[in-house]
Amino acid sequence: MNLAVFISGGGSNLKALIDAQTNGYFESQIKIIVANKDAPGLRHARDNNIKYLISKDEDEIIEVLKKYDIDLIVLAGYLVKISKKLLDNFTVINIHPSLLPKYGGKGFYGIHVHQAVFANKENISGVTVHYVNENLDDGDIILQKEVDISNCKSPEEIASEVLKVEHQTLKKVIKKLEDEECAH
Repeated sequence: MNLAVFISGGGSNLKALIDAQTNGYFESQIKIIVANKDAPGLRHARDNNIKYLISKDEDEIIEVLKKYDIDLIVLAGYLVKISKKLLDNFTVINIHPSLLPKYGGKGFYGIHVHQAVFANKENISGVTVHYVNENLDDGDIILQKEVDISNCKSPEEIASEVLKVEHQTLKKVIKKLEDEECAH
């Protein structure tokens, strides 16, 4: 599959996918990285000679994705709501740092998720990779992994524990989708 990875921040999930690709964990290729701003994570694109686009213009993004014959968009810390127009043209998946439907929706991203989890004294959190639809954090779940956070003393510790699992889970989902595509 030809992948486009969308980021808004540091790109640690992007880096995990690049490493998985480099190490032959899956056969899919990251053809382009899209960022809505000059995100720090774009250094991973530059370091690995992967093309990238910084744009908020939906028509420009769609045109570039079609040029690269993209099969799947992977949202990896992309903080812009995906439009119906993009969803009509591409299959989109997202990684979310909680066990959806808990701690999903408007305002629940990044550290905000972990602050809410910590405030509610949860012992288990986790990661969800799901298909994206027109509602935030609402699409069909592809894979969830639980993370024991009972020993975490802060939202930042929760974030650190969950992030380790995010990196593993996202590459597993790419492999799973690849295998399903081959089966058809």
